[in-house]
Formats: sequence, structure tokens, C-alpha cells
Amino acid sequence: MKLYQITQFITRWGLRPEQAIEQAAGKYHVDEGKISIRRQALDVRGKRSRAVYTMEVPMESSTVHLSGQPKIREIERPDFMEILREIPSNTMERPIIVGFGPAGLFASLVFLEKGIKPVILERGKSVEERVIDVNAFWAQGELDENSNPLFGEGGAGTFSDGKLTTRINDPMCSFVLEQFVRFGAKDKILMDAKPHVGTDKLIKILASAREHLLSRGAEIHFNTRFTGFQEDERKVLVQTAGGETFTGDSLILAIGHSSRDTYRLLMESGMAMEPKPFAVGARLEHPQGQIDDIMYGKGNRNRFGLPPATYQMAWNGENGTGCYTFCMCPGGQVILAANEPETLCVNGMSGSKRNSPFANAALVAKVPVTAFDGDDPMAGVRFQHRIEQDAYRLGMPGWMAPSQRVMDFMDSKMTARPLATSFTGQTYPYPLHELLPGFVVDQMRAGLQTFSGRVRGFIDPSANLIGVETRTSAPLRILRDKGNGRSLSHPMVFPCGEGAGYAGGIMSAAIDGIKTAMAVLRSAEE
Repeated sequence: MKLYQITQFITRWGLRPEQAIEQAAGKYHVDEGKISIRRQALDVRGKRSRAVYTMEVPMESSTVHLSGQPKIREIERPDFMEILREIPSNTMERPIIVGFGPAGLFASLVFLEKGIKPVILERGKSVEERVIDVNAFWAQGELDENSNPLFGEGGAGTFSDGKLTTRINDPMCSFVLEQFVRFGAKDKILMDAKPHVGTDKLIKILASAREHLLSRGAEIHFNTRFTGFQEDERKVLVQTAGGETFTGDSLILAIGHSSRDTYRLLMESGMAMEPKPFAVGARLEHPQGQIDDIMYGKGNRNRFGLPPATYQMAWNGENGTGCYTFCMCPGGQVILAANEPETLCVNGMSGSKRNSPFANAALVAKVPVTAFDGDDPMAGVRFQHRIEQDAYRLGMPGWMAPSQRVMDFMDSKMTARPLATSFTGQTYPYPLHELLPGFVVDQMRAGLQTFSGRVRGFIDPSANLIGVETRTSAPLRILRDKGNGRSLSHPMVFPCGEGAGYAGGIMSAAIDGIKTAMAVLRSAEE
């Protein structure tokens, strides 16, 4: 049996999947029942609305008549479960995982597939309790330092857009999407070119995944903050803030990119780490209807039944400078995302329906390690922290966020009064060009000028900046061996995910969790 992939099969937007399959079957003279949709994307170039499909057809070699045709190729896709079955697990007993975000969750799922019951330590609360704490923080400014938009079950990705960016032929991506569907996501994410879940759905999915883990014998300890570890040749002893200790045969650190206190204790323990570049800036917000008209053509979203429009832009300057947008949240909300007292930072979030009247995205500039005030591993953390402290002090009392019209930001002017916004708290007018470092401002302005030249209407009186966006990625990297995944300084420790500097977003963190669990399994046989 051979597997053929049909690419760039184009239909008008709005057809049901079975109608698209019927058209493909007619064109290529293939039985409809054999065709499956691998991916569906929206193409609005030229202000036309078309669906672009990638489809797959398994065929017996004796009946193949697809080879040699344009946009059709024979492919091989390894099954992830087959790959996993080939890894022995006879000597692995009790891995300990610190952190229950995407990396920790998917490492746990891999262990369970091999019949191994992991111990998971999470400093924050279950997602149901966490939602209560986050809402109290946004409404009354009551910050719980261990249960907030960044800490708790699901990690920082819980309060985000819930994007699951994929590589079409990667078996690990397929496994991640299948697990999301297994725990409650709609199966359309399996074929969407830009899969999206949304915070409201993620909360339910995480609870379902947790129940699955518990039913299979995994241990999950919430409100359990990691404070240190000791290791010998075969075992690792993990200490926690409550005085409990846990013994295992490996330690996966999936701590998230905002675990600054954990970074400090790891540095003090001699963990091999280094500062890494990241990006800072602000949230850029427009009315969603304006973005729809810019990207689709005026009125076309409603005319053709299109989803809320998105964008992704980048400008690269000289000597490694640059500005880009990411974590774009159509129909979304700008959220207060602090996890420490007297600091302020923001992020973007959207629900499954993406039905807010606003669109937002991070607009950030590159920050090289040479911009830090030192070369120690915590130098980037200090850089972030200073900006966040300044932003908080300006907005006292409470967590009021500084905002500025984009046009005023470009012209170094003070905004007279804040624009309407989706922000979860209050904003106040402040010149962000004075708050952010000058080299960051210069890159943001150059980027905005470039984006405006590409997309007419991108800079207009309704475009708003809300600061500050500082938690774009980890400010350091916990060094690991490229071959076996072990820490370069502590062989029983396996750094993992976004907090260790090896991922950025839900999907990449989940995949790094999978790879790390597989590395742990292989190491047990050494």
C-alpha cells in the first residue's frame, strides 16, 4: 500500500469537507471513501476567498495512477505509536516531572503509554481553582504568586489564544492534536492549517487530561513548589517548599519561562545555564472589523462567511535587529499577565469563538544578550524585571497598563486619553517610547513603518499599543546534551520545554515534552 499526498487542491471557500473530497475524487478518478483531508487553509490573496486542501489517498501499488501528476507525491509518515513502541521501558520506574504545562503534560502522557506512572509536581493550582484566582486578580488586583495567568495547571498557554501550530507530516504533531481531540477538542483541529482551541475550551481539556492521568496511576501534586534536588548515580531526591520529598530515577524540569525563583536556585546549585536572546515590546490592538477589511477586503468577511482575520508580520534590519508580531489573537483580549508583586506585563488571549470586537498581537523587538547588564544566566531576567517594575510603578495604584496610540508612538507624542480596549484591567495614557529601551523603540518603529507600507491602514487612529510585553520566551537556556537530553552539569536532570529555552508556544512545548520523555526512556537502558 502506498500513500499519496495531493497538495494545493483549491475550491471555493464554504464547501463542506465531503464536497471538497467529492471534487477531488472526480478530478483524480479515485474512490471518495479513500480520500482523507489532511489540512485545510484559507487563501485570501487578491481579496478572493478560496479553500486550499492537502489530501491523502492510500492506494495499492498495482492500481496507482496518481504518480507523476502535478501537486501529487508519494509520502511516508511514520506512526508515532509505532516509534514509541520500539523504545524499551523495562528499567524505568518513577520519573519526576516539575511543571504541568504542555511540556510536563505530554511527557506524562508518553510515560503512561509505556506503562510508567510519573510523579508530577506543580507549584500552582488545578485549572478550576486557577481560573477563580485569575479572575480575582483581574477584577480586584489580588495576586496569588503561584496561581495566576502564568502559573498553575496548563502553564502560561492556558490563558492565551490556544494556537496549535503544526508541521503537516510530523507524527508528533499529529499525536499532540489527537490527544487534544481525545480530551475534548473539536476534531476539526486535525485538518485546520492554523488549529486553535481557545482558553474556554482549554480549561475543560486540561481537566479531562488530568483525570485520564490520575485514572492510569500518575501522581499529581498541586500547590507543590520545587525548591531543590540531590542526585546520585541512579536516583534523584526532590525537595519542595512544604517539606515533602520525592525520590525518582530521573527529573524532568518543565518549569515554564517565568519561574524566576527556580532559575535562581538552579543557578545556585551549579546547573549549566546561559543567557539567551528574546524580545520585548507591547500588545498591538485594532478593532477586529478593521483587520477583517484590511486582510479580506471591505465587507468580505460577512459576505463570504470567513473567520476573524489574522496577520503575521516581520521586519529584519541590519546587524541582527528586527521587529515582528506573534501570538496574534483575532477576536481576542489583552490580559494582565503578571506573576510577581509590583511588576506589570501583558499577554493576549482569545476564546474558542474569537468573538471579541478587538484583535491583538505582540509587537516586539529583538533583544540580544549584549543588551544585558552582565553575562551571567540571570542577566536577561534582570532586563525583563526592570521594565516590568517601571511599568507597574507608573500605573499605581493597582495594575493599570500604559497605553499609547500607534500614531503617537511613531511621532513621540503623548496620547491625550486612552482608546477603547479589551484589556482585562484599566489603561492610562503614557508615552511607551519613554518607558521601553531606546533600541527597542527604534526597532518597533521601523517594523511598524514597514508593516504599514505592506498593509494599507495598519497604522491609523484606532491602532493602540498596551504595555509591556516581556514574557515572549525564556530569557535563558538550561543547557542539555543534544544527543541524550541530559543536563550538561547534572546527568539525572532533563531540562525541557519553554522554560528551559527549547520551545515557544503550546505545540512546540508539547513536542519537546514528548522528546524529553523519550530521551529519559532511552537513558534508562544505558
